[in-house]
Amino acid sequence: MTAHEKKDRFLKEDSIFTVSMDDSMHIVSENHFYKSEAYYTVVRNEMSGINTVPSSGQVIEAYVVPICLEKAKLSGIEVSDWEISYQYASTPCVIYGLNYFSTPSEYFVVQGEETAKDVIKHVTNKGKYPFCYQKLAEGANIVAVTSVFGNVVENDDPDVARMITEVYRLFKIPLFSAILIELDGKFSLSSLGPVRYSKLTRREKHLLGEYLQSRWAPFTEGENQNV
Repeated sequence: MTAHEKKDRFLKEDSIFTVSMDDSMHIVSENHFYKSEAYYTVVRNEMSGINTVPSSGQVIEAYVVPICLEKAKLSGIEVSDWEISYQYASTPCVIYGLNYFSTPSEYFVVQGEETAKDVIKHVTNKGKYPFCYQKLAEGANIVAVTSVFGNVVENDDPDVARMITEVYRLFKIPLFSAILIELDGKFSLSSLGPVRYSKLTRREKHLLGEYLQSRWAPFTEGENQNV
């Protein structure tokens, strides 16, 4: 077993880590969604007066696509134009579900109206819930990147690095995936979502391990989480 493998093996599925850094407790998890274990960990810390990042509000704002984009836009981050609808989407576009069970990690790129109808039926549960869509200009590309404490190691574009750093400073989520839309060399934020440890590249795992190795502790129900 290599040194990297030894360092990475603690990244087990659904593990939650607490990291003391910058006078705050950082909650590291694959998933900070509302009502997840990580979310309740954040809420419990806040109720106990522990300075915790991300905050419960930041988690909710980050993972609801329209709210995420509006907050990012107000902070000066370039974002994709978006619309909310129940039935119609102008194509080509990117579609995100907004129902309780949807995740911004699941998105659909649709080129024509017929395909859009099928996708809309799926994400709205036949019209019961709204959805968010973002129009795609001709020549636009979808770019997915992973952020580890605001760092991107698998994309060397400086504009991407700057954007992800700004997004991290805004939402404070230690580990997230970002969907960007690139057009003519310029990037706009499309959504933020969770990322599984198993989906991290070797370099991303190594970077996360560097952050955690001397300051991490696995979360256990009922234990003191100060590390």
